Amino acid sequence: MKNFYSSKKLFATILSFFIITCLTAQEDDFDATVNDDDKKTATGGFGADLAKNLSFVNFNGYITNEFFAGTNGGNSTFDNHYFNVFISSQLTDKIFIEGQLEYEHGGQDIDVRYAYADYKVSEAFVVRSGKFLVPAGQFNEYLYPEYLNKTVSRAYVNREISPSAWGEVGVQIRGRFDSGSSAVPFYSVYVVNGLNGDSGAGIRSLRGNMRDSRGGNENKAFGGAFGVDIGNDITVAANYYSGKYSSDNELNLAIMGASFYMDKEKFSIWSELHLAKQEAYNDATDVTQGISDLDKSGFYVQGGYMITDKLEPIVRYDAIKLDGAPDADRSRITLGANYYLAKTAVVKVNYELVSDDGADPDDNLFGVQLSIGF
Repeated sequence: MKNFYSSKKLFATILSFFIITCLTAQEDDFDATVNDDDKKTATGGFGADLAKNLSFVNFNGYITNEFFAGTNGGNSTFDNHYFNVFISSQLTDKIFIEGQLEYEHGGQDIDVRYAYADYKVSEAFVVRSGKFLVPAGQFNEYLYPEYLNKTVSRAYVNREISPSAWGEVGVQIRGRFDSGSSAVPFYSVYVVNGLNGDSGAGIRSLRGNMRDSRGGNENKAFGGAFGVDIGNDITVAANYYSGKYSSDNELNLAIMGASFYMDKEKFSIWSELHLAKQEAYNDATDVTQGISDLDKSGFYVQGGYMITDKLEPIVRYDAIKLDGAPDADRSRITLGANYYLAKTAVVKVNYELVSDDGADPDDNLFGVQLSIGF
């Protein structure tokens, strides 16, 4: 096993050297000079100076308001689920910056979902550094915001196996190979700090980037994705992630998945499958008792049809199995309808028929959501 982890460190070192070499080689490809304005004023600061000298900054975002009611004696509740702000800027034709500030549940949770800088050597070679969305399925990287997602609730697999919205801090190389044909391959490879938590914990609870260089991050996580866009309608992709997640750097978590997305005229099909192999101590209080694998899996299939230019019925089936926590195994049929007030403004009405394989009784759920991207 030591050789394997040494290989990971060697991979990270080579990747870093390659990135630095590419950045240095490209320095003379563009003019980074600006019109300096060194005049001091009584107002403003660093931000005002940058605004005078450098780039235009875009502010966008989305708001999501919801109502849920359980049909088996559950409570009903309103929720200002998200008020998130995107900040983006293009500094030169090669440098792009973007971040997302997340204000969740009426201010109960405030976070930076991602914040990264892109350096574009070419369309086929882009270096991304900072905190970025992990290329772990098309949903996590491109479709999780509620004004794009077609259902009120995210699929179980996009919460418990590939936990959207999943951001990690590290370095990524990505690109697209546009040869002029209808099939455009794309890829990404990355090295990140990795997920972190207790032995056998739920994968969603492992997010947070708490593995720092001062005692919890001897091993980096790595992964990547490869896919093909076929025309403007179809995307097929596969992804992989592997890294230590326990604070003692002993337990590994590997996630692999596949995605299929089609949006063709009025008809859409979305589907993802993710599998996880999570190592866990047989006895967390006595690590000498050995390690076992927890096999976790989940998938969903979703279809929609625009019967008018504003109204879209939706049906989805999703299921999840969590080795080590069989009471959490469940499946669900979601029936819904979306009414589009604008291209990025939608009202969704869903009814979820839930089947629990564990001890909990079935609890169907009615939900309404207003989501607006602005």
